[in-house]
Amino acid sequence: MTTTTPKPTAVREPRTLRGGLKRAFTLVEVMVSAGLSGLVMIAVLTAFLFITRASIAMRNYTDMETEARNAMETFAQDVRMSSGALWNSANSLTLTIEQGGATSTATYTYHITASGSIPARSFTRTTATTTDVLITNIRDFEFNAYSIDTAAIPLTSITAATSGATKQVQISLETERSNRSLALITNKVISARFVLRNKHVTT
Repeated sequence: MTTTTPKPTAVREPRTLRGGLKRAFTLVEVMVSAGLSGLVMIAVLTAFLFITRASIAMRNYTDMETEARNAMETFAQDVRMSSGALWNSANSLTLTIEQGGATSTATYTYHITASGSIPARSFTRTTATTTDVLITNIRDFEFNAYSIDTAAIPLTSITAATSGATKQVQISLETERSNRSLALITNKVISARFVLRNKHVTT
């Protein structure tokens, strides 16, 4: 039995030019490689910018939703415990809150202009001790009042009868967020009609 010794695989040597110099890339090859690399970099940067902008927009939407939700929950809790409502203006409502045998007030106000530490276009809750900014960057705001028979009560001219007849309150607002690299984004919120369960109304 005879065995055949495998022939060694020939190793291909790089092409060499005259004088023993190795062959380099041609100008065309360099230009093609540079062009392809540039296209890849442009695609990567475009995807990165798109993801960054989408992330910022999502964060802004989340911030606006969180602000609005927390503000509406706080307002709803105060309204349901309120035994009285006093309209200071079409953009300001003071609630009389009775809890645990104690009586306090909470004033909800939409500030069109800045006032002290309160920024412009913000919605606040003011008690005897603190003022909390609930929502910022509001582009449109409106209080709506309704009587016990669900009829709308106009707030263009505030009188004692306006406060006495108010049994339900609703808030509608629109917030906005802007960024240098993003288009303006907005979020519109229309609350439910919150009922002042402990308030006696006058007709």
